[in-house]
Formats: sequence, structure tokens, C-alpha cells
Amino acid sequence: MSELSLDSAIGAEEQFPRLDHVGILVRDMEHTLAQWQSRFGVSVASTFEAPSLDIRATFLALASAKIELYTIDEPEILDRALGGASAKIDHIALRFGTALSDVELSGCTIRGPGRSDAVSAPFQIAGSDHIWTEPPGINVLLQLITPTEIAL
Repeated sequence: MSELSLDSAIGAEEQFPRLDHVGILVRDMEHTLAQWQSRFGVSVASTFEAPSLDIRATFLALASAKIELYTIDEPEILDRALGGASAKIDHIALRFGTALSDVELSGCTIRGPGRSDAVSAPFQIAGSDHIWTEPPGINVLLQLITPTEIAL
């Protein structure tokens, strides 16, 4: 590897934002998970449940990022989100190395997972702040993950 390539590789490891995962909303978690595992031989990296949001997720381990298969246990909300589909790519999750207050969010509606209604504050999950938004000009649903700000 040339010196320039080595420097680029080292710099890339320290850059933010990073792709954390791609979220796929699914109607039948067990069936979809079985399909991913049998077709691609991927293993489960972790699972997550948020009963207050009616959300269950399974993260699949890939070499470069994760795939999140998630479902909403509220049938009306799931039907509204999926329409007639059994699954759809829902969001791209980016992880930042800086606090949410340092991320440019002007003009963005902040919402929760699987919901279109605005929320007033980020969700704290596993020591990080999480928001979902479609920034104008990007027009793709992004999940932004940032370190939780801790008052000193």
C-alpha cells in the first residue's frame, strides 16, 4: 500500500459521519430474518426492543455496516408505513462523533422511528441520541446518531 493510500485509509477510520446501518421496515420479522440468514449466511449482531414505541429490531452483521430489520407492533401504523409491501428500505443511519447540537438541522422536522409526527426531543438509546429526519435537499429519511450531551 502506498503512503498516500495508507494515510487515506487511516483518515477514513476517523471521519464522521459513518454509515451505521440501513433500516428495513418489515411486516414479518421472523420470516424476513430467516430469508436473510438462509440466503446470505449473515448472523444476528444484536436485537433491540422499545415497547413504548411498539418497535422490535434485529441487526444483521455485515463486514462494512449493519442491516436493521425492524417492525412496528402497532398494525395500523405498520400498514400506513408499508402500504401493501411486505418490506421496504426505510432509512439510512449515520453516526456522528459530535453532539446533536453540532449537527446542522435547520429546516428539518425531527421525528421518531416509524412515525411521521414531529417529536420534541431525541430518543436516547444505548448511550446515544437518535433522531429521524428528511433534510431538505437530501429527501431521504436519515437516522442521525450522536453522542448524548452530558451536562458538566
